Amino acid sequence: MVLIKRKYWSVIAFIVLPLCLFGCSTASNKADAASNVTEGISLNSGAMLKSEEGKYNLYNYDDGQYSKMDIDKIILTYDKESSNYIGINDSGEYFVSKGNKYDIKDNDIRGLKLSKEGKYISYFIQDNGLKLKIYNTFNNTEKKINSNVTISGTLYDWYDKDTLVYYGVSNDGINGLFTYDLKEHKEELLYKINEGFLAYLKGTENDVLFLQITLENKRTIMVIDKNTKNVNKLSSTMDEIKDIVKSNDKYYAIGKCKDNVESLYELKPDYVKRVVYDFPSIIEVEKGLALDENGDVLFIGAQKRGSVGQQIYKYSSDGTISRIEDTGTDYTFVEYIK
Repeated sequence: MVLIKRKYWSVIAFIVLPLCLFGCSTASNKADAASNVTEGISLNSGAMLKSEEGKYNLYNYDDGQYSKMDIDKIILTYDKESSNYIGINDSGEYFVSKGNKYDIKDNDIRGLKLSKEGKYISYFIQDNGLKLKIYNTFNNTEKKINSNVTISGTLYDWYDKDTLVYYGVSNDGINGLFTYDLKEHKEELLYKINEGFLAYLKGTENDVLFLQITLENKRTIMVIDKNTKNVNKLSSTMDEIKDIVKSNDKYYAIGKCKDNVESLYELKPDYVKRVVYDFPSIIEVEKGLALDENGDVLFIGAQKRGSVGQQIYKYSSDGTISRIEDTGTDYTFVEYIK
């Protein structure tokens, strides 16, 4: 049986059965992959995994309703443009590109991600510290990078289809956000941090968002516009972020404000509004957020802490909250890239 657990802005899965995770397929596995062709999958934004009778089933989301897919797969991340995806089974994590399935074979991987348009997968391994590895999914070859930055933990994301963004310290002592263009093999400083450190980082379609913490523990959510490279303050009232999404020029985050309450918040420059109070009573912040095709915000909650069973809720643009799924004991959103 496979169990899924979502952690802060990466989808991480663990297997209850003892198994070994191995590193990305070598050239000898390419021939195997040619015969290991798998069927294509089409998912909508908001798709999820639902725990039922000791296993996870895949559900698609369409027109406000969930429907079980007639396919025995656990998908963690899905790219709309390419239909490439990352999945997991009893043998470990794998990725599918152009209909071919490749196993991921490195030990103890962390921060597994799929790039926009599904061209690359990336993750960290333990190699005298954390080391970032990148594979081209189209030809299943490792993409080497020549970085002069030590990345802090696993604080990284995809900036665009060919570029990474990460937080760390360069060899010459610069503390900041950096980008690495895989096509041009070029590393650049995106944002210099004069004081403090980052505790959260996420790339969206048009922005890079991060939580900056000063040495005096002042916490500020910052936004970098990808087009202009302008850096602006979004909020200084949230102490902790687990996930954040953007819909119709508004940001929505789950985490804690200074009142130490975990909830869903609407964010605008110097403006924070709590939008969920007692329906539901508990928000499962570790489960993250999803957006449906209409831009409504989906989240997972429970009626009371410690209760058996979770529900999926929708926060609509008109401010209403509705429960749209409540028959499972555990849910996990499929990370959806579009």
